[in-house]
Amino acid sequence: MDLIKEINEKYQALEAEIDKKLEKVQTEEQRLERQYEKIAEKSAHAATDPKQLSYEEALKRNANTLKSLEVAKARLRSRTTYSPVEKILQRALDNYNKELRGLQQQSTDKSPKSNVRTDEQEHIYELVMELKQ
Repeated sequence: MDLIKEINEKYQALEAEIDKKLEKVQTEEQRLERQYEKIAEKSAHAATDPKQLSYEEALKRNANTLKSLEVAKARLRSRTTYSPVEKILQRALDNYNKELRGLQQQSTDKSPKSNVRTDEQEHIYELVMELKQ
């Protein structure tokens, strides 16, 4: 019986030691959870508050912003001053006007009575004039 009693006492001591370690682990887990909650609150609070920049950082940020605005302004200026599409369209319009005038000349040369434009020619001429504007 002594042997059984000793074994029971030994395992009770081990069980008490494990219980103490388990309590320590649980308190450590609770402490870490509280720390994580505080960190989460700080990060949420920091996300809502704008960052305060130092004077030098603000100057650098403003200079970069101005530089990017100047680059964008230059791009827009270059696009508005030169457009190859407009030049191509203008050439096509001029060629069309020449061809239209040539056809009108031919039609007036063939029959002097037909000086009046047909409805179709009038419509095409109006479209061309709208494109010019």
